[in-house]
Amino acid sequence: METMSLGPVVSGLVGGVLATLLCSAWSRWVPEVCNRKSASVLLRQNRPAIWTVNAIFFAGIGLALWLYNTDYFPSNDWRGLGFGLGIGCASVFLILPLFSLVGGRSPKEAFVAYAIAQRTPIFVLYTILVFGVSGLVASLASTFGT
Repeated sequence: METMSLGPVVSGLVGGVLATLLCSAWSRWVPEVCNRKSASVLLRQNRPAIWTVNAIFFAGIGLALWLYNTDYFPSNDWRGLGFGLGIGCASVFLILPLFSLVGGRSPKEAFVAYAIAQRTPIFVLYTILVFGVSGLVASLASTFGT
């Protein structure tokens, strides 16, 4: 008779507790105001841009899955992930300013609204996104470069 291993269960519980603690510690650094506009006003004004960015982000993940499922990249190749996540991360830097400028608002407010919507401190969110864009650039260079 085989005994069940509790390693994955304990690991999942520890990871969940650490994630909860990290999110509660980060919550004090999530902005609540920008240019005298409250978080609710910023979110309302930038809702279409945030929805568009999130949709493109998930489409990028879908692209990565498609690239692996069609065997365009082997399952152990990092470039598919670089393309998928990189497209999603780059969309933040393209779509948010575009929507805000077309709407006659400040791009800074759009970036702050996105951080509020993601419930992540600005410096953490945009550091992660810059690494994602770097992954896109590296994937493009590795795939199409000489």
